[in-house]
This record gives sequence, structure tokens and C-alpha cells, in this order.
Amino acid sequence: KNEHNDTTHELFKQKSSSNMSSPSPSSSSSSSLSSFRICTYNVLAQCYVKSEWFSWTKPKSLLKWKTRREHLRRRLRDDELGKVDVFCLQEVDEFENEWKEFIENELNMGVFYKRRTQKSNDKKDGSLVCWNKEKFELLDTLGVEFNEVTKTLDLDIKEVEGFEEEKKREYERDCVAACVMLLHKASNVPITCVSTHLYWDPAKALVKLKQAEYLREEIERWSQTKGNILIGGDFNSLATSDVYKSMVENDYVSLMRDNETGREPEYTNVTPSFTETIDYIFSSKNWIEKVTHRGKVKNRDLLFDGCPCEGEPSDHLPIYCDIELKKAAAN
Repeated sequence: KNEHNDTTHELFKQKSSSNMSSPSPSSSSSSSLSSFRICTYNVLAQCYVKSEWFSWTKPKSLLKWKTRREHLRRRLRDDELGKVDVFCLQEVDEFENEWKEFIENELNMGVFYKRRTQKSNDKKDGSLVCWNKEKFELLDTLGVEFNEVTKTLDLDIKEVEGFEEEKKREYERDCVAACVMLLHKASNVPITCVSTHLYWDPAKALVKLKQAEYLREEIERWSQTKGNILIGGDFNSLATSDVYKSMVENDYVSLMRDNETGREPEYTNVTPSFTETIDYIFSSKNWIEKVTHRGKVKNRDLLFDGCPCEGEPSDHLPIYCDIELKKAAAN
């Protein structure tokens, strides 16, 4: 299921050596042909919505799927986000019935979806990447299942009966990542774009750290490089966490981190008891010229007692930025 397609890189070499015609400019908010906009957004799967879990949301009709669906669709194409070229979405459930046609026909984007595994529970949400077909051509896809991380663990302690199986269950949380390899047509640059969702539990920091490590290893093995990688997702981890540090210490940078202040957005997850930043857009180093624009999250006083609320159909906020590629990135 995580097998590498050897023909993909040969396909890219063939495309790189050919005289490709320049694509017509899209209506992207990033004006340069070497620029594009990426957004990550946990859309809150309806299977996790119960009125008692979101007691602050009023009126309660805002939690109904029919209402949330329309608000989410409106949010993905509103003026605030502008024209996004790559979406990384998490907690997408009912993909075939509720999302696929909307993305392909109304957003006019290509899409790859990876549903979560179901070893720990029967939830059927997942993560997806969708892309502007005028700017990008799909080369390959990969679904990463974090339950596989158990194969990398040191489980040699045999003194305690059942220890190995119990330890494995601790790491089998059914989290996944959707990965696509895209060719940026204007610059002829291959880019790996990933949408991921790490385990939620604050008490399981080591589980999340192992998931992050495994994700990097799988992406780099599959793409055969540490370059040209974008990872957007809900990392369920603060900027002070070991997960965040492990990304930075392994040659990834956070694109939403302000260069002047050194800070991430003030918050991406907003509830009465927890208002923090846990969603990020990470990039491998040395292939992006600059971040030309970072979207601002809404002022806290516009978010009522917490999200979901009027104008925000998820408990997370979307974050996005415009990036400009280095001219030498294709090399």
C-alpha cells in the first residue's frame, strides 16, 4: 500500500526534457507564475460533532451537517482565502458522497483522498490533497498509514507477558496522510504535497512524535529526496512540542512562522477551554525563494465563545500562505 512507483520519476525526467508549453495563468491570488497559494484546514468531520461536545455553539442548527456543508463549501472559496492552488484538508468524511463532486466540479481541482484505517474504532474520515489543475499535473500518489509505525518500534522487552501487543495497540491510532507528487507546470518543478492528521491525545506525545518521524521517512523514501516537500496538517502539537522541534531539527521550516516575530499564528483551534496553534504548513529547505503573503486568522472577538460559530463551520481555522519558487528549484 506504500509501494513506490518507479515509473513516476522516469516520467518526470521525460517531461522535464521536453519543451512544455506555458500554461495559461490561473485566477490565483498569487500573481507570479512561479508562485502559488497553499492552505491547510481541519474541516471537522461530522462523525465527531455532538451537541454536548460543542455546547458553546449557538444556535445548535450550526452543527447540523446540511448547514455545515454549505458553510464549509462557502469557506473554501470565499474572498478571505482567495484562490487557493493546493488544499490540504483533514477530517473529511463521506468523501464520495459529500466532497468528491464538489471538489472536482465546483472547485475544478484534482483530488487524492486517504481514509483512516479502522483498527481502534469505526470512524471513516480521512485526509486529502486537492490541486489547481491549470497549475499542476499529477505524477503519483501515496497513502501513509501510521499504524505501520509499530514496525519501527523497539519491542524486544519480553519479560512482561503481552507487553508487545499492548505497546503496539498504544501506537495503532488509525491516523493517515495523503501524499501527492505534482509537477508545477510553469517552473517544471516536482513538488510533494502532503495532508496529515496526527493523533489528538495530549497525553500521547511520544505517539505523535513517532508518527511525525515515520511520515518524514515515508515521504522522503517515496519521493527519493528531502527537497520540494510541503506538509500541511493538524499536528495536534504546540510550537513548543517535541513534534514541532523534530520537524525543525530535521530541515523543515514552518511557512506560517513570521520572520520578524518568530511566531506562529496566534491560534488555529478555538474553543472556550483551548485556544492554541496546532495546525502548520511545513516545507523542506532551500527550494522556496520566499513566502510572499501569510493569511491572518480572524480576530478572537469575531469567534464568539469558540468554534464552530457563525462564519466558522469547524473548530479549526484555515491557514494559508503564498510561496514563490526559486528559479533553480527544478535543478
